Amino acid sequence: MTRQDFPDTGRMDHPTLTIQESGITKEALLDQELFIIGRDGDCGIIMDDNNISRHHAQLKFQDGEWIITDLNSANGTFVNTRPVSSQILKHMDIIQLGGAMLVFNDPHNHAAGEAEKWNNEDDAEASAFNFESMKRVIHRLEENIAKVFKGNPRAIRDLIVCLMADGHLLVEDAPGVGKSLLAQTLAKSVQAQYKRIQFTPDMLPSDITGMNIYDDARKVFRFLPGPIFGNVILADEINRTTPRTQSSLLECMSESAVTIDGKSHVLPKPFFVIATQNPGDYHGTYPLPEPQLDRFLMRISIGYPSMEAEKEILTSQMSGQVLSHISYVIRSNDVIRCQALVRTVKVSDSIKEYMIAIADATRKHEALLNGTSPRATLALMRSCQSLAAYNGRNFVTPEDVRSMLKVVFSHRLCLKLKAKAEWKSVDELLDSIAEKIKLKNEDHF
Repeated sequence: MTRQDFPDTGRMDHPTLTIQESGITKEALLDQELFIIGRDGDCGIIMDDNNISRHHAQLKFQDGEWIITDLNSANGTFVNTRPVSSQILKHMDIIQLGGAMLVFNDPHNHAAGEAEKWNNEDDAEASAFNFESMKRVIHRLEENIAKVFKGNPRAIRDLIVCLMADGHLLVEDAPGVGKSLLAQTLAKSVQAQYKRIQFTPDMLPSDITGMNIYDDARKVFRFLPGPIFGNVILADEINRTTPRTQSSLLECMSESAVTIDGKSHVLPKPFFVIATQNPGDYHGTYPLPEPQLDRFLMRISIGYPSMEAEKEILTSQMSGQVLSHISYVIRSNDVIRCQALVRTVKVSDSIKEYMIAIADATRKHEALLNGTSPRATLALMRSCQSLAAYNGRNFVTPEDVRSMLKVVFSHRLCLKLKAKAEWKSVDELLDSIAEKIKLKNEDHF
């Protein structure tokens, strides 16, 4: 293969590799038994990304299966967001090399059963990155953010927990308390692609996702990626735009993909959306619909800083914007490794039953218009796994559940009008439920 466009033959007798790199989508026909992927000119599939090694990975057809093997690359090879040294590929597996995304297409592939034997938990690279490694990553990230964002360490913790859980965060509060600054500080602390979308009433969905434009020189349509194609996305004042535009984020956030004119485009990993919104009673806002709210793993509120913290804010910014004084302290691949490690945190049956009991209580509570869905319970479990890993543990405790309960459940629930006289907020109601439901043998955790 050369650096020219890969052939788009449409043949079904050979698998293909859909390559998304720098906004250009190409198809590589896998019609040989061995391909080297990298930046060097002698590679079978040549990439332009500087984060890809000269000889980054090998793609080989062996014993009826396609196997991708990392060639001791500098930044690693990831399959379905997990670091691998060698992995059997299945149809629609997503490979990430640097900032490039590659989708393996083989409808006749039968590797599903065999691939389960290649468990990444036994992979040498995966086992080398352990909870101690994650602790160092989190410490560097937390310390760097705290240099800029003052007054609310709990917000920093929840931000990192949400990121490591591979979720998305909604920050709701009054203007000027640091919602955007928190997102910008995280983006600058991670060596990743940062995009900001300022939502306005006249925005269209294509302003976010991108569109196909006609390339007159080549006489073909070319996909022009929108700002959603990044690693850390700040969706600023998301409730300032119309529901039609808000809904364009649904597929992006739940599937990590965008479909334009019937063709799917995979988003890079890590993919973390931080959306900010002003309270609903502010002028010119469009409340987020329930399906959109449900895509956010957590919702947090920053609140006003204490007098001491506000004085520290004034002092730190006397000579200018403090954001310009920090740089990245971790790489985007560190985040992907942390996310893979979080998924290995153990959740006992009793903890699962505890979560389900709380969720079921919301479904039966007479003060609520609706209960939480199974997706919300899953979000609670993911958040608790991430919080446990954040604290250096490989198992979830009941305290993790109670700590994550309100930030995960509150934006998914709504009080009945007649119940607002008894309950000040959904958070207060959730505290009441958590107090009533006890876990047996909790002291054993």
